[in-house]
Amino acid sequence: MTIEELFTRIQAKSESVKFNDSLSALIHIDIKGVSGGGDQKWLVSLANGRAQLASGEAGVATREPDVSVALKETTLLSLASREMAPLKAFLLGRVKVKGDISLLGQLKYLWPES
Repeated sequence: MTIEELFTRIQAKSESVKFNDSLSALIHIDIKGVSGGGDQKWLVSLANGRAQLASGEAGVATREPDVSVALKETTLLSLASREMAPLKAFLLGRVKVKGDISLLGQLKYLWPES
């Protein structure tokens, strides 16, 4: 799986997942070392029971995110393929988190099936 395929799968799943209407959060994901050079930024916006996913310039928050995550592309793809557990990645320092870490639990609903 490539980073582009993962983004497409998560974006497609976000259209069908319903969240608690009272949940409002911005989750910023900074992906380092993306194939082809450079970094990539994703922004997950949770509001009104829905999730929206944006990348690139659209993935830059207009306000301070509630939680920010930084990780390498290889780590993200390992998490997506379930080769590595999220807790293990965090404990090994492969995932850096700043902000309300509890919000990251919401991402499991957007995660593509294996």
